[in-house]
Amino acid sequence: MKKLFVIVSALFLLGGATHAQVETVEPGTVEPEAGNVGNGDAVSENKAFSHLSAGLGVGTTGIEIQVATPLNDFLALRAGFSFMPAFSYKFHINFDSDEAFLKREDGSGYYDRANGKAKIHMGDLKLLVDAYPFKESSFHVTAGFFIGKSKFITAHTTNHFINEGYWGNSGPELGDLKDPLHPKTYTVVSDNEGAINVDLKVNSFKPYLGIGFGRPIPKSRLDVSFDFGVQFWGKPELWTKMKGNSLEDSGYQKVDRDRIVNTQDYCDDIRDGMKIMEKVIVYPVLTLRLNGRIF
Repeated sequence: MKKLFVIVSALFLLGGATHAQVETVEPGTVEPEAGNVGNGDAVSENKAFSHLSAGLGVGTTGIEIQVATPLNDFLALRAGFSFMPAFSYKFHINFDSDEAFLKREDGSGYYDRANGKAKIHMGDLKLLVDAYPFKESSFHVTAGFFIGKSKFITAHTTNHFINEGYWGNSGPELGDLKDPLHPKTYTVVSDNEGAINVDLKVNSFKPYLGIGFGRPIPKSRLDVSFDFGVQFWGKPELWTKMKGNSLEDSGYQKVDRDRIVNTQDYCDDIRDGMKIMEKVIVYPVLTLRLNGRIF
């Protein structure tokens, strides 16, 4: 009973909820021991929640910590948390120098380049079940889910390239204003300090399917396991503050690629980048892990 309490507590702390049934032994009866069972019945080496292990891994989801326990000889339950250490990278976008929103540099020239910094955010709880089709093999098929943040990347510009008069109310125009009768306003709106903030979002709930080698509950004290699979995180979306033709069409929202009709080069770059990004509906997961048996 003490072991079961430890296992359930560990799984709960890492985000996995588990329930177990404990078989009681009536007074005066003796529970059969392994190797001394009547009628030739086989004894399972791994009863439900009879062991507990902890693992530390590294891979494409960053650093992960997990606990695992068997359900029977062919199934194991894993719960854990993974996170990517914070790091950022720089980027830039070039504009045509005659854009009206650009800040003048010296009365004649313009700031025609936006410098920016992007940061990756990854942190997920996971609950997985390993199925071992062959009792004597460590090969397994895994199914389950990850759940965490929807913002995968956040980015913002770092230089003041926008004219002060546009701060907080306007910015790069992605729509088409050339038609005087039916202008298609679709403007990226800067914040009150002239910076543009953009988020790349995916689903917060990500089903997982994969395969691997190794056992999360080692037969000896330590063991190494390897997993390869994919998170199904849906179609990535670009979110930022936009201004449309009406108040209802304005605010923090998903960028609609079909509304980017401006023919400027930077609009072509944004549209082409979004087209490629939207095709990446899965995220590859490769993890190498050291597992240690607690009991």
